[in-house]
Amino acid sequence: MPVMSPTPRENDTTERVEVPLPRETSRELWLLVGVFLSARLMSIWWFQPLHSEVGTFYFPFAWLQGRGVFPFLHYWFEHPPLLAYLVVALRYLSLALCGAGDVAWERLCLVRTTQVASVVWELASLHLLYAMAKVLRGPKAATRACWVYVALFSTGFVSLSFLETFPVFLMLASLYLAFYSKPAWSALVLAGGFMAKMLPVGILPAILKCDARWRWRFLSLVVFLGGVAAVAAPFLGAGRRWLLLSFECAAKRPPWTTAWALLDRRYDFGYVGPGAKDQTPDFFAERSGFGVVPWAREVLEGVPREVFGPPGMNRLVFYHIAAHFATNLAFLDSRPRTGETFLWVYGGVGVALGVFYLLTFARMPSALPPRRRLFLGAFTMFLVFFYAKGWSPQFVLYLVPLLLIAFPLGEGGLWSLAFTILVFLEMPVWVVYVHGRPDLLMADQLLLHGITIARTALLLIVAARLYPRLFND
Repeated sequence: MPVMSPTPRENDTTERVEVPLPRETSRELWLLVGVFLSARLMSIWWFQPLHSEVGTFYFPFAWLQGRGVFPFLHYWFEHPPLLAYLVVALRYLSLALCGAGDVAWERLCLVRTTQVASVVWELASLHLLYAMAKVLRGPKAATRACWVYVALFSTGFVSLSFLETFPVFLMLASLYLAFYSKPAWSALVLAGGFMAKMLPVGILPAILKCDARWRWRFLSLVVFLGGVAAVAAPFLGAGRRWLLLSFECAAKRPPWTTAWALLDRRYDFGYVGPGAKDQTPDFFAERSGFGVVPWAREVLEGVPREVFGPPGMNRLVFYHIAAHFATNLAFLDSRPRTGETFLWVYGGVGVALGVFYLLTFARMPSALPPRRRLFLGAFTMFLVFFYAKGWSPQFVLYLVPLLLIAFPLGEGGLWSLAFTILVFLEMPVWVVYVHGRPDLLMADQLLLHGITIARTALLLIVAARLYPRLFND
């Protein structure tokens, strides 16, 4: 058995492939890029989604930069520092490109700047998707997989509405480097992905299977932890408590829109902030017990109210922002509503899943060939999303590229379409048109349960389809 798995070659495919002429392939790829860029950029110019995470929830934080208030120095953020300071950088870039103006103008500029940046990262992700799929199934099949990616509603929706394209690019870049037997570089890139959104950590086991020698595995772990420490280092002084609160929020945040949320009788989407009863000026008072820093109320009340969105969203967003200045996260409602039942079931499933995964990892060879490293990364990511407490529609962007790389187009495309349909039913159908309407209470419950159960089943089915590929070339 080789100590180091070989680097994949261009003809290292798993099935018979039809290889088109290079000129034909090149022209189709340029057409693909042209269609992708024109569709995304024209959508940015003319068609805007009903919801923009940047415009709704990130813009107020970006506005506070002008007051000298920054994440992890003056407040905590529900995502790690790399994503938080990406928003900081995009805010400065939008001001440099568009100039200052009224609130509506500056919000629009930040949203459009973020959307253009998302297209750049998405184009890089599309290249990585093509490169890995090409090695597995040849250039023609890889190009078709990219066409499916471009055509799906879910990828365009997430690209225009969220910042997910950045951590997804880092996840795919890390998997690509592991695929090409560069574990140290892969671990370094993955550290960036982890400090942007934490979810890409599922690629780490694939990195550890690049080399059978323990010293090289240990080196990969050291590089990963060193990269994480390097990103965290600027905040370990004055911002240490805010950094710890960010990870505490991830641990204490109650489940939302998953099977675990249904088990705990939670039928809402993931809102990080105080509940309706705590959305009062008393939230800032010392007697509330939330430990909001004393100067936060004065700073936030000095911000123009339109920064926090339209009248219907104003109060919700204001207290969402205010919650990030609290040093006690008791407002998160993290105590299980079903008591010990939830803890026993969720904990029991976690133990069983952990044991199963460790046995699977140990059963595999010490060093996997490239394609099986890819399958291991995809398999782990699907298990991560199965066991994760929460699910948001933008998470589909982590899954679609993995499906199109790991499976032949007929299967991977169908799985991607199934996840896309569920995402559409969740947002906008459930979130915008059904949820919270008293006259649609029955439809609200049925739709949420149906979407959640179907998604959970799909995650398990795809993981089961990937499992045999971990042991066979």
